[in-house]
Amino acid sequence: MTQRTAASIWSTALLLALAATAPAQKASSNVTTLHTSARLIPIAAVVKDKNGLPKDDLTRDDFILKQDSKEESIRYFSVAEQLPISFAVLVDVSASQSTMVADEVKASDIFFETMLQRPQDRAMLVQFDTTIQQLKGLTNQYSLLHLALSFVKSGAEAKNGTRVMDAVAGVTEKVLAKENGRKAIILITDGGDTDSRVSLKSTIEEAQKTNVAVYSICYRASDSGLTGAPSQVINAMADRSNDILRKLASETGGETFRVTRQMTLQKILAQIADGLNKQYEIGYIPPPDTTTNRFHKLELKVKDPHLKVQARTEFFAAP
Repeated sequence: MTQRTAASIWSTALLLALAATAPAQKASSNVTTLHTSARLIPIAAVVKDKNGLPKDDLTRDDFILKQDSKEESIRYFSVAEQLPISFAVLVDVSASQSTMVADEVKASDIFFETMLQRPQDRAMLVQFDTTIQQLKGLTNQYSLLHLALSFVKSGAEAKNGTRVMDAVAGVTEKVLAKENGRKAIILITDGGDTDSRVSLKSTIEEAQKTNVAVYSICYRASDSGLTGAPSQVINAMADRSNDILRKLASETGGETFRVTRQMTLQKILAQIADGLNKQYEIGYIPPPDTTTNRFHKLELKVKDPHLKVQARTEFFAAP
């Protein structure tokens, strides 16, 4: 990371909890995983048609992969059913989210139950405001996550601030970076970040390094938590947070959503689940002249121009 690392901004207690939880709940050894070498670069991708529906019937020959504008050969190809997934649901419980917490808990509960149908798939739950708290580490047991959701509480009475980037970067670096297979973060927030010490750029880079797709869900109260503020101030802050969430998702291979009366949080999570369950994992080996210790551009497309690909836009070439 180019700025202060996520490890340095998480509390000691949380780090100990993460360290104690993650290794103990590894997926079964007989589950197929993509164990990446120093050279093989994995890319998780979701392909959608013009109606926004995920496609799950493509082959490796349907894809075109480029590194730094030069086409490369795809060496590894699989579909979601062949690889486990490790994902985290991050819930913003700051003051501006207090009226939405109950709905977030209900929708997340359904999402966990939908996604954890196979023993090799695991999930975790984190809530954040000015602090970042792991409520449940990676597990394949829906019942434990269901119980953990009962502890999601808004800090409206005690705190006034949010650490969105710190939460995303911390979960990425301290937990998901250690996992094989597919990885994702589901971020539920209004996008207002007041207290993070890790930048947006560093957060994106951390996710790109470890192939973690971030799905940003903007869930905002009608007044954006700024009662009495001029409408132009509210609109300016909303536009900025929308841009941040959009950039975070698009550059990591995820997607951005906004909760409305018509598009509820439960519907959005159902769409995300459908996409993740029809995801592709693609791997290639960078050419020998690839410069190490820097980021390189990735471009993954399909030959059918009517289809759209969601995939990370960069990778980091390790020394």
